Amino acid sequence: MKRRKWLWIFVAIVLIITLALIVIGLLFGKEENEKQNGLSGDFDISKQGTIAYVNYLKGKPEIHLYNPEQSLKMKALELERDQFILDPSFSNDGSTLFYIAANKDSDGTVHQYNLETKEDKELFSVQSAITDIECSPKGKSLFYLQAGVFKNYSPIASKRPHDFDLHEYRLADKKQIKHTSLKKYSMDSLKVAQDGKSVFVQMPDDENVKTAEDSFESSQKIFQFPLDQPANFKVVSNPERKNDIYDFTVVPNKKEFIFQSVSNPDSGDTFQYELYKYNAETKEEKQLTNLKEYTERPVIGPDNKIYFMVDKSFGQKSSDYHLYQMNIDGTEVTEIPLPGDK
Repeated sequence: MKRRKWLWIFVAIVLIITLALIVIGLLFGKEENEKQNGLSGDFDISKQGTIAYVNYLKGKPEIHLYNPEQSLKMKALELERDQFILDPSFSNDGSTLFYIAANKDSDGTVHQYNLETKEDKELFSVQSAITDIECSPKGKSLFYLQAGVFKNYSPIASKRPHDFDLHEYRLADKKQIKHTSLKKYSMDSLKVAQDGKSVFVQMPDDENVKTAEDSFESSQKIFQFPLDQPANFKVVSNPERKNDIYDFTVVPNKKEFIFQSVSNPDSGDTFQYELYKYNAETKEEKQLTNLKEYTERPVIGPDNKIYFMVDKSFGQKSSDYHLYQMNIDGTEVTEIPLPGDK
């Protein structure tokens, strides 16, 4: 009898401990989900000077619109806490904002937000990661980068999207077109040429890589893909540059690129990411920033200034993004305070 009594006491204790752990786990999960606050690095600027930027409030993603010259300051939309907003991108006329809604499983949905009617609608969804979108100059198509898999290639690495290719979504007939079959390990920073006949992306220059050792010698560069013959892509950044290129943008009406790269690769210290300018005709390269921070996502504004984000907590547990602008030659670097960024 005593043995049965002690057994019931033991079972009760186990149940109490189990329930307590479940409750703690739920509370902890909620807190972790709500830890993302403030600006992300994702933003864009329309031809009218309107800045669209992503802000998180207790883990809930929001898109804000800001244009002080038009007295515009508003929250355009928000999504659920289990989603992320990536790469807001304006149409060429500034009337429409496209963006990617992603979840923790990396499924991607592309949305279209009308700035006049405030209507937000889903265009298409895929069971794979979409990381970059860009509207064509005439507004007839959306180009995007889509991953084929979401996995870790190493036991010590976290799951990430891989096997990337270039795709297009035609707005009129809702047709999706796959332009490449490269299955690139990474592909990023998509930009459409002004004439709409080609696109630019950042990806590893690994065409001649045959072994694992060779891969360490390859670097990330900027490539151009002609849309009529995408298989004939070519490097348009400095082919001799050894240090990786990451985020970039194309300077309008010039064969110049503004790009992000590590400024202290051999120092042994925490990497510092700065912005550089490269002229494809003169082959000249110039460092534009010297902030000794994590500087990223350059965008050319309608005023011909370079807008970019700086993470002042790079390498720490949470990010602390701030929006900056500077002249095209790297002078007069100033911060732009954004409403609702905390």
